[in-house]
Amino acid sequence: MAGRTGAGHARWMSRALAALAIGAAAAAGIGACSPINTQLEYAPSDGNRAELGDEIRVENLLVLTTGQDEPALVVGGVTNRTAETTTVTFTFGADEAGATESLDVQVAGRSTVLLNPSHEDGETAILEASPVAPGANLPVTISTPTSGSTTVNVTVLDGTLAPYDTYLEFLD
Repeated sequence: MAGRTGAGHARWMSRALAALAIGAAAAAGIGACSPINTQLEYAPSDGNRAELGDEIRVENLLVLTTGQDEPALVVGGVTNRTAETTTVTFTFGADEAGATESLDVQVAGRSTVLLNPSHEDGETAILEASPVAPGANLPVTISTPTSGSTTVNVTVLDGTLAPYDTYLEFLD
């Protein structure tokens, strides 16, 4: 059985190379238009994240409580990217009467404050009463005197899932 030779072989090779070139160009075009997902910022835990400009970043913010109107522990991290110490204010929800509860966190310049009582350098931040039950989202407004404010819906959890069950002991 003889192989392809002559003009037929040349046409077949031309078509094969053209198809290969088109396929390679299409693959390169699709790859160039796709974002690199590993470069996207996200909250890698159950908490939420927020940024106030280029100055303040809040990571993994969540609220732990045993129930609505019960004390609640605020967990997360607050990073100040500026050289100056600043106060970050967290305002948690509003009830029917418009009442809210606020926490102020002092963050030194170019440092991070951990709202985590189980960490050796962490701080404890407790709300007197959670405005919502576990499983709900709680609107939290985060603000500073120089960076403005933003509002995020923060997850409220109970001690059903590990390791959050160990955090609830800090409410006693």
